[in-house]
Amino acid sequence: MRIAICMALAAVLHAAPPTTANCRVAAPEDSARLAKYLARKYHIPAANGLRLDQDERVEGCYHKLLFRGKGPLGEFQYTIFASPDLRFLATDLLDSYADPEREERDHARKVMTELLADEHASRGPQSAAVTLVLFSDFQCPYCKKLEDLMAAEPLLRSGDKIRLVFRHMPLAGHDWAQQAAEAATCAAFQNETAFWRLHDALFARQQAIKKDSVMAMLHALAAGIPDLDVKQFDTCVEQQMSLGAVIRDRDLAARLGVRGTPTLFLNGEQLHDISNAPALHRALDEALGRIQAEQGDQASDAASRH
Repeated sequence: MRIAICMALAAVLHAAPPTTANCRVAAPEDSARLAKYLARKYHIPAANGLRLDQDERVEGCYHKLLFRGKGPLGEFQYTIFASPDLRFLATDLLDSYADPEREERDHARKVMTELLADEHASRGPQSAAVTLVLFSDFQCPYCKKLEDLMAAEPLLRSGDKIRLVFRHMPLAGHDWAQQAAEAATCAAFQNETAFWRLHDALFARQQAIKKDSVMAMLHALAAGIPDLDVKQFDTCVEQQMSLGAVIRDRDLAARLGVRGTPTLFLNGEQLHDISNAPALHRALDEALGRIQAEQGDQASDAASRH
């Protein structure tokens, strides 16, 4: 009896992994059931129209499910993993044989690649070992507070250690943020210096700008920026020539799970609870320290091989 059990167990352990051809595919009723469950679980309003958009097979017959819907910020997406029978769900599929630290580094590198794709305004050297990416909204008071913190941060003021990248995420509840984002992008189309001058001016006058006066204010601010062709700028704003770039940034934020502003990514890892100057300085200083330590280890390894 024991021999029979051992032989049966060995057959299971050495069996070839299932091919995707034999895996269960989410039927329409499965899609509807899963979308309904997630909407109830996470209190997603029915008006958001959550639906299963993609069912991808991973690690044998496990499912990687991509759901989409429409919320106040536009289209959003949500990824979840499911057991082969589509019963058990998890927000991540963990491989216990993998190195968690290496997985985190690989994920951060992947996120960083997305964050730096396409055109974007930035400050600091492109070769900087540390890159800080900010999703922001010119009308958001919390974004204004963070901008003030960053403007006073010595590691950012030095201009040679950290690269700062700005990404637009105008919130739907702000009545002039979208126009400001498009205008700032129009300035960036001409040169980055013009973008940062307009960026600073918009935050400095945040309280004074109103929906019915934003266009006049944007023109007045642009007129005071050296090396900015105001006529070209006005044409860009009026014809919404930068709308696609702003939508691209907002879609990127949705893909990365950004839910509000301001949101910071430091070398591909999202930062949390950066509400004061010491917290910001500590995060940047620690990132620089890690990079320097890694570079020191690499130099030691190279020297030991010679």
